[in-house]
Amino acid sequence: MVEILLLEDEIYTRRFFKKLLLENPQVTKVYDTSSGSQAQMIAKQHRPHIAMLDIELGADEPANGLEIAKSISHELPEVYFIFVTGYAQYAIDAFAVHPFDYILKPVKREKISETISKIADKIKKDKKPSKIILEFKGQTVFIDPTEILFIEKSEKNTIVHTKERAYTTRYSISGWEQRLDGNFLKVHQSFIVNKAKISNITKLENRSFEIEFLGYHKKARMSRYQYEEIKNELI
Repeated sequence: MVEILLLEDEIYTRRFFKKLLLENPQVTKVYDTSSGSQAQMIAKQHRPHIAMLDIELGADEPANGLEIAKSISHELPEVYFIFVTGYAQYAIDAFAVHPFDYILKPVKREKISETISKIADKIKKDKKPSKIILEFKGQTVFIDPTEILFIEKSEKNTIVHTKERAYTTRYSISGWEQRLDGNFLKVHQSFIVNKAKISNITKLENRSFEIEFLGYHKKARMSRYQYEEIKNELI
């Protein structure tokens, strides 16, 4: 889901960071380089979601990581910056580009993973919905995500329910989670719902819940465990 630009001049540290970043399931691509000028070119060409930059670069580099960040930020203000350095004295200057985090070496694996996951979650929630393309009965169908009521697992397929009709797709539930924004909640292992379309939630005798949608006859299921976890998001 997210692409990352990694600028680190020390080769073994860069390899370690790249491997660590790619272990995060929300990271789809890492563009790594030791060159500040190359980092700027990569940013311009690929428009990564995150730029993870070392501040102190090699003596042959004309600019440090802070100056590279300022240049990237000027063209791509939406990029999230993470600075990784062994020097605390740069912290104040780093805030000129409003970094998401400033991490001192030696780096803890858990800290990097947690920071990347927080940014990825934020990107997912802030993402503006665009048309979703589906292949359905030999036709290419364009669906506005705001029209989706809920998505239901059906054997190896999933069914996308809109008010007008239901579409059977080959995407998995987890695949749909990656495609949809923060308006959609996974409420059961077999159901994802559009929280803006919920009209009523009824508690059943087996302590699970049934979700109804205005103007639609089919219902979705919600597990009691998921209800406790996400009930505040439904308010």
